[in-house]
Amino acid sequence: MDPVSTIGTALASITTAADIAKLLIDGSLSLKNAEWKLRLADMAEALASTRQQILDIRDLVTERDKTISQLQEALSLKGKLILKDSAYWLPDEKGNAVGGPFCSRCFEIDHVACTLVADEKEPQVKCPNCKSTFCSKPVYYHLRPDAEEAHKKYNVMLSHLGTQRRHPMSF
Repeated sequence: MDPVSTIGTALASITTAADIAKLLIDGSLSLKNAEWKLRLADMAEALASTRQQILDIRDLVTERDKTISQLQEALSLKGKLILKDSAYWLPDEKGNAVGGPFCSRCFEIDHVACTLVADEKEPQVKCPNCKSTFCSKPVYYHLRPDAEEAHKKYNVMLSHLGTQRRHPMSF
């Protein structure tokens, strides 16, 4: 819905209501009771229509303000974010990726910085906004440092088992 045409329609409704009110004031002595009721009903309808159109305009303006705010935020972040390991990050003063990670799909298409979350399946990462999932060990381990520690311990255990298997004569 175009706000300019909605404003034009609202103004036309207000003009109609004002004309009816003027007619009622000017011709109040000559109008019969039934005509009064008809004119008042027309005015009430015009005012109700105007009210709805103004509410529609308010919704449109609110929606546009929200979009403008999101685009301004995305524009300010665009110069700051860095793309690393398939995700966007806020860098620290040295340029290291520390803040985030943010969904690259949401940021590039919707201009929204949506924080990624670790999926239950290692090393999958998902976006709660667009529901995208992708595999990235660095991002997953950033989100779940406990999983990285467990993975390292598991690899150490496997390496010890592998060493023992290579040397069957050792006890």
